[in-house]
Amino acid sequence: MKFFLLTLGLLSIVGCSNEPAPEIIGKKFTTMDECLASIRMETQEVLDPMTDKPNHVSGFLGKSGLQFNCELKETGTEGTYIDGWYQKKATQ
Repeated sequence: MKFFLLTLGLLSIVGCSNEPAPEIIGKKFTTMDECLASIRMETQEVLDPMTDKPNHVSGFLGKSGLQFNCELKETGTEGTYIDGWYQKKATQ
């Protein structure tokens, strides 16, 4: 009985859904402005930043609950670029 209640409690906290996980759409950019403008244009959503730093901007796409991220990356092989991605609702 304790196991059943524990399992039920965990499921209510974590949740279970039939909805597929959102897709991640990503791309490399040369500037932060280019990354943010591209995500705005592709999603047709207002960007609601939660982190707003010169080298890292991330947050939510409007009121959708989906996320976006633009972040400066520095690598030895690929150089310096802005790594940008956003979530898109998966189609079934």
